[in-house]
Amino acid sequence: MSRVTWYDVLGVLPDAEPADIRAAWQARQAALQPGVLAGAPPDVLSAAGRARLMATEAWGVLADPAARASYDQEIGFARPGEGLTPPGRGPSGPDVSLGQGWSEADEESLEPYSDPPSRVVVPDVTGLFYGAGLEVAGRLGLHVAPIRLTKHPMPVDGLVVGQTPAPGERVHRAGTLTVQVWHPAEPGSQPPAD
Repeated sequence: MSRVTWYDVLGVLPDAEPADIRAAWQARQAALQPGVLAGAPPDVLSAAGRARLMATEAWGVLADPAARASYDQEIGFARPGEGLTPPGRGPSGPDVSLGQGWSEADEESLEPYSDPPSRVVVPDVTGLFYGAGLEVAGRLGLHVAPIRLTKHPMPVDGLVVGQTPAPGERVHRAGTLTVQVWHPAEPGSQPPAD
């Protein structure tokens, strides 16, 4: 799975409890408050605006049980009438059939992949928090090289405000995605404004 999910946006796993999803959404909102962003450069404000919109959309989908179930099915986390399968459950071995209701195509789709493609499409991680961007890039086999934009950052997850290569470019798997990461500065570490 190479695209960014609403779970990525909030930094939670697909099996997160509703209370954990709410807490993650509230933490994202708190990190994007105007007071936290005071004095930030325009590229940071733009990425923060994008992050705010994505967090609101993620919350709208994941907070509603019916919308979340439909979304999980859409992105392949669940099939109709099933939940998330616990690891290690299910048939295995070369002669095991999945049984009635499963087509041969379904069974073939569960076969292990031969080799992953050598090139991948770069995801757009601008507006994600660094941890989520790292997760998304890691699923594609990309290495992440962060460039910290804040000299004395607060110890919080930073916001990705730029990236190279650009979203949509095709790069070699195991290539490097360089991201510019902004953190709010520690109080008193910024020079006084003129």
